[in-house]
Amino acid sequence: MGFKSRAKKRKATTTGNDGSTEETKAEFVGEVPCDIKGCGNWADKKAGGRKMAYDRAVEVWGSSGVSQKVRKISLCKPCYRTWKKENKGQPKEWE
Repeated sequence: MGFKSRAKKRKATTTGNDGSTEETKAEFVGEVPCDIKGCGNWADKKAGGRKMAYDRAVEVWGSSGVSQKVRKISLCKPCYRTWKKENKGQPKEWE
């Protein structure tokens, strides 16, 4: 299926002023909660979540800030960005 045929297909399914068919996306319901205490977001891969080593998260939030002590914790996108900003100036581990 080429570009033009996909564009025509999408154009046919979009809504017009005449009330034609409308595709609505279902609201995202997560399965994996973020492991940072006080954060109520979802850490699913689809929602931009990441998995990170426990030791790396403890450097930013401390051991009391992480809800469970497991090998890898799940982080939502905002928590991951917070961690990324905190470690911005530090050298990489492999360098």
